[in-house]
Amino acid sequence: MRRLTAILLAVTALAGAAVLLSGAVAAGSSSATFDVIFDDARGLVPGQLVKVAGAQAGTIQNVAVTPDFKARIQATVDSRFMPFHQDATCTIRPQGLIGENYVECDPGSANSPPLRTGAGHPPTVPVGHTTEPVSLLDLFGIFNAPTRERLTILVNELGIATSARGQDLNDVLRRANPTLAAAQQVLAILNRQRAQLATIVQASNTIAATAAQHTPAVQNFLDRTAALTALTAGHRTALAQAVNRLPALLGVAQPALAQLDTVAVDGTPLVRQIHAAVPALDRVTADLKPFVAAAKPGLAQLGAAVSHTIPALRHSAPLLRTLRRYADRSRSGTVLTARLFSNLQRHGFVEGFLSVVYYIGASLARYDATSHLLSILLLSPENGLCGTYATTPVPACSAHYGAQPAYTPPTAPAPAAALGSAAASAASSATATPGSPTQGAPSLQGLVNYLLR
Repeated sequence: MRRLTAILLAVTALAGAAVLLSGAVAAGSSSATFDVIFDDARGLVPGQLVKVAGAQAGTIQNVAVTPDFKARIQATVDSRFMPFHQDATCTIRPQGLIGENYVECDPGSANSPPLRTGAGHPPTVPVGHTTEPVSLLDLFGIFNAPTRERLTILVNELGIATSARGQDLNDVLRRANPTLAAAQQVLAILNRQRAQLATIVQASNTIAATAAQHTPAVQNFLDRTAALTALTAGHRTALAQAVNRLPALLGVAQPALAQLDTVAVDGTPLVRQIHAAVPALDRVTADLKPFVAAAKPGLAQLGAAVSHTIPALRHSAPLLRTLRRYADRSRSGTVLTARLFSNLQRHGFVEGFLSVVYYIGASLARYDATSHLLSILLLSPENGLCGTYATTPVPACSAHYGAQPAYTPPTAPAPAAALGSAAASAASSATATPGSPTQGAPSLQGLVNYLLR
Protein backbone atom coordinates (compact mmCIF):
# COMPACT_ATOMS: atom_id res chain seq x y z
CA MET A 1 0.00 0.00 0.00
CA ARG A 2 2.87 2.38 0.74
CA ARG A 3 4.44 1.61 -2.62
CA LEU A 4 1.11 2.33 -4.31
CA THR A 5 0.80 5.63 -2.44
CA ALA A 6 4.33 6.63 -3.47
CA ILE A 7 3.56 5.83 -7.11
CA LEU A 8 0.35 7.87 -6.90
CA LEU A 9 2.17 10.88 -5.44
CA ALA A 10 4.91 10.68 -8.07
CA VAL A 11 2.43 10.45 -10.95
CA THR A 12 0.38 13.33 -9.53
CA ALA A 13 3.47 15.50 -9.06
CA LEU A 14 4.70 14.83 -12.60
CA ALA A 15 1.27 15.51 -14.09
CA GLY A 16 0.91 18.71 -12.10
CA ALA A 17 4.36 19.90 -13.13
CA ALA A 18 3.62 19.14 -16.78
CA VAL A 19 0.33 21.05 -16.64
CA LEU A 20 1.91 24.03 -14.90
CA LEU A 21 4.79 24.17 -17.36
CA SER A 22 2.48 23.83 -20.36
CA GLY A 23 0.33 26.64 -18.98
CA ALA A 24 3.41 28.77 -18.53
CA VAL A 25 4.49 28.20 -22.15
CA ALA A 26 1.03 29.06 -23.44
CA ALA A 27 0.91 32.25 -21.38
CA GLY A 28 4.43 33.43 -22.14
CA SER A 29 5.19 35.85 -24.91
CA SER A 30 8.99 36.65 -24.63
CA SER A 31 11.86 34.28 -25.47
CA ALA A 32 15.43 33.60 -24.32
CA THR A 33 18.45 31.88 -25.96
CA PHE A 34 20.82 29.22 -24.59
CA ASP A 35 23.35 26.75 -26.07
CA VAL A 36 23.93 23.03 -25.51
CA ILE A 37 27.18 21.15 -26.31
CA PHE A 38 26.83 17.52 -27.53
CA ASP A 39 29.46 15.06 -28.70
CA ASP A 40 27.39 14.49 -31.85
CA ALA A 41 24.45 16.40 -33.32
CA ARG A 42 22.63 13.10 -34.01
CA GLY A 43 20.73 14.57 -36.96
CA LEU A 44 19.54 17.72 -35.20
CA VAL A 45 18.68 20.57 -37.59
CA PRO A 46 17.23 24.08 -37.11
CA GLY A 47 13.49 24.11 -36.53
CA GLN A 48 13.32 20.94 -34.43
CA LEU A 49 11.69 21.04 -31.01
CA VAL A 50 13.15 21.80 -27.60
CA LYS A 51 11.18 20.45 -24.63
CA VAL A 52 11.47 21.12 -20.93
CA ALA A 53 9.97 18.51 -18.56
CA GLY A 54 8.04 17.04 -21.50
CA ALA A 55 6.41 20.33 -22.51
CA GLN A 56 7.23 22.15 -25.75
CA ALA A 57 9.36 25.14 -24.79
CA GLY A 58 11.04 26.33 -28.02
CA THR A 59 12.92 25.37 -31.18
CA ILE A 60 16.50 24.85 -32.41
CA GLN A 61 17.86 27.96 -34.15
CA ASN A 62 21.29 26.77 -35.36
CA VAL A 63 23.71 23.82 -35.24
CA ALA A 64 27.44 24.63 -35.29
CA VAL A 65 30.77 22.86 -34.73
CA THR A 66 33.00 23.92 -31.84
CA PRO A 67 36.82 24.22 -32.15
CA ASP A 68 37.20 20.83 -30.44
CA PHE A 69 34.77 19.28 -32.95
CA LYS A 70 31.70 19.10 -30.70
CA ALA A 71 28.18 20.04 -31.75
CA ARG A 72 26.89 23.39 -30.42
CA ILE A 73 23.10 23.54 -30.50
CA GLN A 74 21.70 27.05 -30.31
CA ALA A 75 18.05 27.05 -29.08
CA THR A 76 15.39 29.59 -28.21
CA VAL A 77 12.81 28.90 -25.47
CA ASP A 78 10.15 30.87 -23.67
CA SER A 79 11.66 33.16 -21.06
CA ARG A 80 9.55 31.59 -18.34
CA PHE A 81 11.75 28.48 -18.51
CA MET A 82 14.86 30.53 -17.87
CA PRO A 83 17.30 30.81 -16.26
CA PHE A 84 19.04 27.46 -16.65
CA HIS A 85 21.19 26.52 -13.66
CA GLN A 86 24.66 25.00 -13.49
CA ASP A 87 23.23 21.52 -12.77
CA ALA A 88 20.98 21.67 -15.86
CA THR A 89 21.05 18.61 -18.13
CA CYS A 90 20.04 17.99 -21.74
CA THR A 91 19.64 14.87 -23.87
CA ILE A 92 18.73 14.01 -27.44
CA ARG A 93 15.58 11.90 -27.72
CA PRO A 94 13.90 10.36 -30.76
CA GLN A 95 10.28 11.20 -31.47
CA GLY A 96 9.76 7.72 -32.92
CA LEU A 97 11.64 4.57 -33.70
CA ILE A 98 13.00 5.97 -36.94
CA GLY A 99 11.68 9.56 -36.67
CA GLU A 100 13.56 12.79 -36.13
CA ASN A 101 15.07 13.77 -32.80
CA TYR A 102 14.47 16.63 -30.40
CA VAL A 103 16.29 18.11 -27.38
CA GLU A 104 14.94 17.41 -23.88
CA CYS A 105 16.31 19.65 -21.10
CA ASP A 106 16.01 19.96 -17.35
CA PRO A 107 16.69 23.55 -16.15
CA GLY A 108 18.17 22.26 -12.87
CA SER A 109 17.39 23.04 -9.24
CA ALA A 110 16.64 26.49 -7.90
CA ASN A 111 19.42 26.15 -5.28
CA SER A 112 22.10 25.88 -7.97
CA PRO A 113 23.63 29.09 -9.43
CA PRO A 114 22.45 30.11 -12.90
CA LEU A 115 24.54 29.43 -16.00
CA ARG A 116 26.92 32.24 -16.95
CA THR A 117 27.54 33.65 -20.40
CA GLY A 118 30.99 33.90 -21.86
CA ALA A 119 33.10 34.16 -25.03
CA GLY A 120 30.26 35.79 -26.92
CA HIS A 121 27.89 32.87 -26.35
CA PRO A 122 24.63 32.76 -24.33
CA PRO A 123 24.33 30.51 -21.24
CA THR A 124 25.68 27.11 -22.30
CA VAL A 125 24.99 23.60 -20.93
CA PRO A 126 28.42 21.87 -20.98
CA VAL A 127 29.02 18.58 -22.75
CA GLY A 128 29.47 16.84 -19.40
CA HIS A 129 25.78 17.42 -18.64
CA THR A 130 24.48 16.04 -21.92
CA THR A 131 23.65 12.52 -23.17
CA GLU A 132 22.80 10.96 -26.52
CA PRO A 133 20.49 8.05 -27.41
CA VAL A 134 21.59 4.74 -28.97
CA SER A 135 20.03 4.47 -32.41
CA LEU A 136 19.50 1.53 -34.73
CA LEU A 137 22.49 2.70 -36.77
CA ASP A 138 24.67 2.27 -33.68
CA LEU A 139 23.38 -1.28 -33.26
CA PHE A 140 24.05 -2.03 -36.87
CA GLY A 141 27.50 -0.53 -36.44
CA ILE A 142 28.40 -3.39 -34.08
CA PHE A 143 28.90 -5.61 -37.12
CA ASN A 144 31.46 -3.26 -38.66
CA ALA A 145 35.04 -4.49 -38.45
CA PRO A 146 36.42 -2.06 -35.87
CA THR A 147 33.36 -2.27 -33.68
CA ARG A 148 33.19 -6.05 -34.01
CA GLU A 149 36.79 -6.40 -32.98
CA ARG A 150 36.34 -4.19 -29.94
CA LEU A 151 33.26 -6.18 -28.90
CA THR A 152 35.26 -9.39 -29.31
CA ILE A 153 37.95 -8.01 -27.06
CA LEU A 154 35.36 -7.10 -24.43
CA VAL A 155 33.83 -10.58 -24.52
CA ASN A 156 37.26 -12.21 -24.31
CA GLU A 157 38.27 -10.06 -21.38
CA LEU A 158 34.99 -10.87 -19.64
CA GLY A 159 35.57 -14.56 -20.19
CA ILE A 160 39.13 -14.32 -18.86
CA ALA A 161 37.90 -12.41 -15.80
CA THR A 162 35.23 -15.00 -15.00
CA SER A 163 37.23 -18.15 -15.86
CA ALA A 164 37.70 -20.62 -12.99
CA ARG A 165 35.30 -18.56 -10.90
CA GLY A 166 32.14 -20.54 -11.43
CA GLN A 167 31.63 -20.94 -7.69
CA ASP A 168 31.84 -17.17 -7.28
CA LEU A 169 29.26 -16.70 -10.03
CA ASN A 170 27.03 -19.29 -8.34
CA ASP A 171 27.39 -17.40 -5.05
CA VAL A 172 26.50 -14.17 -6.79
CA LEU A 173 23.42 -15.76 -8.35
CA ARG A 174 22.50 -17.39 -5.02
CA ARG A 175 22.79 -14.09 -3.21
CA ALA A 176 20.76 -12.48 -5.96
CA ASN A 177 17.93 -14.99 -5.54
CA PRO A 178 16.23 -13.08 -2.65
CA THR A 179 16.49 -9.89 -4.64
CA LEU A 180 15.04 -11.56 -7.70
CA ALA A 181 12.27 -13.09 -5.60
CA ALA A 182 11.46 -9.68 -4.10
CA ALA A 183 11.49 -8.16 -7.58
CA GLN A 184 9.16 -10.92 -8.75
CA GLN A 185 6.83 -10.20 -5.84
CA VAL A 186 6.86 -6.51 -6.71
CA LEU A 187 5.98 -7.30 -10.31
CA ALA A 188 3.19 -9.62 -9.16
CA ILE A 189 1.77 -6.91 -6.90
CA LEU A 190 1.89 -4.38 -9.71
CA ASN A 191 0.23 -6.90 -12.04
CA ARG A 192 -2.61 -7.44 -9.55
CA GLN A 193 -3.03 -3.71 -9.11
CA ARG A 194 -3.13 -2.84 -12.79
CA ALA A 195 -6.77 -1.77 -12.59
CA GLN A 196 -6.04 0.40 -9.57
CA LEU A 197 -3.01 1.91 -11.28
CA ALA A 198 -5.11 2.66 -14.35
CA THR A 199 -7.71 4.32 -12.11
CA ILE A 200 -4.96 6.31 -10.40
CA VAL A 201 -3.55 7.46 -13.71
CA GLN A 202 -7.00 8.48 -14.94
CA ALA A 203 -7.69 10.29 -11.68
CA SER A 204 -4.30 11.95 -11.95
CA ASN A 205 -5.22 13.25 -15.38
CA THR A 206 -8.46 14.67 -13.97
CA ILE A 207 -6.59 16.21 -11.03
CA ALA A 208 -3.97 17.65 -13.33
CA ALA A 209 -6.61 19.16 -15.64
CA THR A 210 -8.41 20.69 -12.65
CA ALA A 211 -5.13 21.96 -11.19
CA ALA A 212 -4.21 23.54 -14.54
CA GLN A 213 -7.45 25.53 -14.40
CA HIS A 214 -6.62 26.72 -10.86
CA THR A 215 -2.88 27.33 -11.05
CA PRO A 216 -2.85 30.21 -8.49
CA ALA A 217 -4.85 28.11 -6.03
CA VAL A 218 -2.44 25.18 -6.47
CA GLN A 219 0.53 27.47 -5.94
CA ASN A 220 -1.13 28.89 -2.82
CA PHE A 221 -1.76 25.35 -1.59
CA LEU A 222 1.87 24.39 -2.14
CA ASP A 223 3.05 27.53 -0.33
CA ARG A 224 0.80 26.80 2.61
CA THR A 225 1.93 23.18 2.63
CA ALA A 226 5.54 24.29 2.72
CA ALA A 227 4.77 26.67 5.60
CA LEU A 228 2.97 23.88 7.47
CA THR A 229 5.88 21.52 6.89
CA ALA A 230 8.33 24.11 8.18
CA LEU A 231 6.15 24.73 11.24
CA THR A 232 5.87 21.00 11.88
CA ALA A 233 9.63 20.60 11.58
CA GLY A 234 10.09 23.36 14.13
CA HIS A 235 8.00 21.38 16.65
CA ARG A 236 9.36 17.94 15.86
CA THR A 237 10.51 17.38 19.46
CA ALA A 238 7.04 18.04 20.87
CA LEU A 239 5.49 15.91 18.13
CA ALA A 240 7.86 13.04 18.92
CA GLN A 241 6.92 13.24 22.60
CA ALA A 242 3.24 13.29 21.71
CA VAL A 243 3.67 10.23 19.48
CA ASN A 244 5.52 8.42 22.28
CA ARG A 245 2.71 9.20 24.71
CA LEU A 246 -0.02 8.22 22.28
CA PRO A 247 -0.04 4.43 23.05
CA ALA A 248 -0.52 5.05 26.78
CA LEU A 249 -3.28 7.56 26.02
CA LEU A 250 -5.02 5.09 23.73
CA GLY A 251 -4.75 2.38 26.40
CA VAL A 252 -6.38 4.64 28.98
CA ALA A 253 -9.03 5.87 26.55
CA GLN A 254 -10.00 2.41 25.29
CA PRO A 255 -12.61 1.68 28.06
CA ALA A 256 -14.17 5.11 27.53
CA LEU A 257 -14.24 4.54 23.77
CA ALA A 258 -15.93 1.15 24.33
CA GLN A 259 -18.58 2.82 26.52
CA LEU A 260 -18.99 5.55 23.92
CA ASP A 261 -19.52 2.90 21.24
CA THR A 262 -22.19 1.26 23.42
CA VAL A 263 -23.91 4.60 23.94
CA ALA A 264 -23.79 5.27 20.20
CA VAL A 265 -25.29 1.85 19.39
CA ASP A 266 -28.01 2.14 22.05
CA GLY A 267 -28.76 5.76 21.17
CA THR A 268 -29.27 5.08 17.47
CA PRO A 269 -33.02 4.25 17.84
CA LEU A 270 -33.52 7.37 19.98
CA VAL A 271 -31.75 9.52 17.39
CA ARG A 272 -33.95 8.02 14.67
CA GLN A 273 -37.09 8.83 16.66
CA ILE A 274 -35.84 12.37 17.28
CA HIS A 275 -35.12 12.70 13.57
CA ALA A 276 -38.66 11.52 12.77
CA ALA A 277 -40.08 14.00 15.32
CA VAL A 278 -38.14 16.96 13.91
CA PRO A 279 -40.87 17.98 11.39
CA ALA A 280 -43.51 17.97 14.15
CA LEU A 281 -41.19 19.98 16.40
CA ASP A 282 -40.68 22.46 13.57
CA ARG A 283 -44.43 22.85 13.21
CA VAL A 284 -44.83 23.28 16.96
CA THR A 285 -42.10 25.93 16.93
CA ALA A 286 -43.80 27.73 14.04
CA ASP A 287 -47.19 27.59 15.81
CA LEU A 288 -45.68 28.63 19.15
CA LYS A 289 -44.58 32.02 17.84
CA PRO A 290 -48.16 33.34 17.17
CA PHE A 291 -49.28 31.79 20.46
CA VAL A 292 -46.56 33.64 22.35
CA ALA A 293 -47.46 36.88 20.59
CA ALA A 294 -51.13 36.44 21.54
CA ALA A 295 -50.26 35.39 25.11
CA LYS A 296 -48.10 38.42 25.91
CA PRO A 297 -51.05 40.79 26.68
CA GLY A 298 -52.68 38.09 28.81
CA LEU A 299 -49.46 37.50 30.70
CA ALA A 300 -49.12 41.24 31.33
CA GLN A 301 -52.67 41.36 32.72
CA LEU A 302 -52.00 38.18 34.67
CA GLY A 303 -49.11 39.93 36.37
CA ALA A 304 -51.42 42.72 37.47
CA ALA A 305 -53.98 40.17 38.68
CA VAL A 306 -51.29 38.33 40.63
CA SER A 307 -50.21 41.59 42.27
CA HIS A 308 -53.81 42.09 43.44
CA THR A 309 -54.15 38.45 44.48
CA ILE A 310 -51.10 38.41 46.75
CA PRO A 311 -52.79 40.48 49.56
CA ALA A 312 -55.85 38.19 49.42
CA LEU A 313 -53.59 35.16 49.72
CA ARG A 314 -51.87 36.74 52.69
CA HIS A 315 -55.23 37.39 54.37
CA SER A 316 -56.32 33.81 53.68
CA ALA A 317 -53.23 32.38 55.34
CA PRO A 318 -54.90 32.10 58.82
CA LEU A 319 -57.90 30.35 57.28
CA LEU A 320 -55.62 27.97 55.43
CA ARG A 321 -53.75 27.21 58.67
CA THR A 322 -57.06 26.54 60.42
CA LEU A 323 -58.16 24.25 57.57
CA ARG A 324 -54.86 22.44 57.78
CA ARG A 325 -55.26 21.89 61.55
CA TYR A 326 -58.81 20.70 60.96
CA ALA A 327 -57.59 18.34 58.24
CA ASP A 328 -54.92 16.96 60.58
CA ARG A 329 -57.45 16.42 63.39
CA SER A 330 -60.10 14.91 61.10
CA ARG A 331 -57.71 12.68 59.20
CA SER A 332 -58.57 9.55 61.19
CA GLY A 333 -62.33 10.15 60.85
CA THR A 334 -61.91 10.93 57.16
CA VAL A 335 -60.05 7.66 56.66
CA LEU A 336 -62.83 5.73 58.44
CA THR A 337 -65.49 7.58 56.41
CA ALA A 338 -63.66 6.74 53.22
CA ARG A 339 -63.54 3.09 54.23
CA LEU A 340 -67.27 3.22 55.09
CA PHE A 341 -68.21 4.77 51.74
CA SER A 342 -65.98 2.31 49.89
CA ASN A 343 -67.54 -0.61 51.78
CA LEU A 344 -71.05 0.69 51.08
CA GLN A 345 -70.21 1.10 47.41
CA ARG A 346 -68.81 -2.42 47.16
CA HIS A 347 -71.92 -3.91 48.80
CA GLY A 348 -74.38 -1.93 46.62
CA PHE A 349 -75.74 0.40 49.32
CA VAL A 350 -76.53 3.21 46.89
CA GLU A 351 -78.42 0.94 44.53
CA GLY A 352 -80.30 -0.68 47.45
CA PHE A 353 -81.20 2.67 49.01
CA LEU A 354 -82.51 3.97 45.71
CA SER A 355 -84.50 0.74 45.29
CA VAL A 356 -86.09 1.23 48.75
CA VAL A 357 -87.02 4.82 47.87
CA TYR A 358 -88.41 3.65 44.56
CA TYR A 359 -90.53 0.88 46.02
CA ILE A 360 -91.78 3.06 48.93
CA GLY A 361 -92.78 5.75 46.42
CA ALA A 362 -94.48 3.15 44.23
CA SER A 363 -96.38 1.70 47.18
CA LEU A 364 -97.64 5.12 48.30
CA ALA A 365 -98.53 6.39 44.82
CA ARG A 366 -102.14 6.49 43.69
CA TYR A 367 -103.02 4.82 40.44
CA ASP A 368 -105.83 4.50 37.99
CA ALA A 369 -106.50 2.39 34.93
CA THR A 370 -103.63 4.06 33.04
CA SER A 371 -100.69 4.57 35.40
CA HIS A 372 -99.48 5.55 38.86
CA LEU A 373 -99.68 9.10 40.20
CA LEU A 374 -97.35 10.16 42.95
CA SER A 375 -99.03 12.25 45.65
CA ILE A 376 -97.36 15.57 46.28
CA LEU A 377 -98.00 17.65 49.37
CA LEU A 378 -98.41 21.24 48.28
CA LEU A 379 -97.38 23.28 51.30
CA SER A 380 -97.93 27.04 51.33
CA PRO A 381 -99.22 29.60 53.85
CA GLU A 382 -102.39 30.02 51.82
CA ASN A 383 -103.27 26.49 50.68
CA GLY A 384 -102.69 24.74 53.99
CA LEU A 385 -102.58 20.94 54.01
CA CYS A 386 -104.07 19.59 50.75
CA GLY A 387 -102.46 16.16 50.57
CA THR A 388 -104.69 14.06 52.86
CA TYR A 389 -107.92 12.25 52.08
CA ALA A 390 -111.21 14.16 52.41
CA THR A 391 -114.86 13.33 51.77
CA THR A 392 -115.78 16.76 50.46
CA PRO A 393 -113.81 19.16 48.26
CA VAL A 394 -111.65 21.69 50.04
CA PRO A 395 -111.45 25.19 48.55
CA ALA A 396 -108.14 26.00 46.76
CA CYS A 397 -107.15 22.30 46.80
CA SER A 398 -108.69 21.33 43.46
CA ALA A 399 -106.42 19.73 40.90
CA HIS A 400 -108.34 21.18 37.99
CA TYR A 401 -106.94 24.03 35.87
CA GLY A 402 -108.92 27.25 35.75
CA ALA A 403 -110.23 29.87 38.18
CA GLN A 404 -110.17 28.82 41.81
CA PRO A 405 -112.58 30.15 44.51
CA ALA A 406 -111.12 32.45 47.12
CA TYR A 407 -109.77 30.69 50.09
CA THR A 408 -110.70 31.75 53.63
CA PRO A 409 -108.29 30.49 56.24
CA PRO A 410 -110.07 28.56 59.03
CA THR A 411 -109.96 29.74 62.59
CA ALA A 412 -107.17 28.09 64.50
CA PRO A 413 -108.77 25.70 67.05
CA ALA A 414 -107.55 25.10 70.56
CA PRO A 415 -104.68 22.75 70.89
CA ALA A 416 -106.80 19.98 72.23
CA ALA A 417 -109.44 20.62 69.61
CA ALA A 418 -106.85 20.79 66.92
CA LEU A 419 -105.39 17.50 68.00
CA GLY A 420 -108.87 16.02 68.21
CA SER A 421 -109.72 17.37 64.81
CA ALA A 422 -106.53 15.85 63.42
CA ALA A 423 -107.44 12.52 64.97
CA ALA A 424 -110.96 12.82 63.58
CA SER A 425 -109.53 13.58 60.16
CA ALA A 426 -107.29 10.58 60.42
CA ALA A 427 -110.30 8.42 61.43
CA SER A 428 -112.45 9.73 58.62
CA SER A 429 -109.61 9.21 56.11
CA ALA A 430 -109.82 5.52 56.80
CA THR A 431 -113.23 5.42 55.15
CA ALA A 432 -112.77 8.21 52.61
CA THR A 433 -112.63 7.65 48.94
CA PRO A 434 -109.16 7.74 47.49
CA GLY A 435 -108.45 10.74 45.37
CA SER A 436 -110.72 13.24 47.14
CA PRO A 437 -109.16 16.13 49.08
CA THR A 438 -109.47 16.35 52.85
CA GLN A 439 -112.28 18.46 54.30
CA GLY A 440 -111.60 20.48 57.43
CA ALA A 441 -107.96 19.34 57.80
CA PRO A 442 -105.95 21.37 60.31
CA SER A 443 -103.53 23.96 58.91
CA LEU A 444 -99.92 22.71 58.67
CA GLN A 445 -98.64 26.13 59.58
CA GLY A 446 -100.79 26.11 62.72
CA LEU A 447 -99.50 22.62 63.58
CA VAL A 448 -95.93 23.74 63.12
CA ASN A 449 -96.50 26.82 65.21
CA TYR A 450 -98.06 24.65 67.90
CA LEU A 451 -95.13 22.28 67.95
CA LEU A 452 -92.58 25.11 68.07
CA ARG A 453 -94.18 26.86 71.05
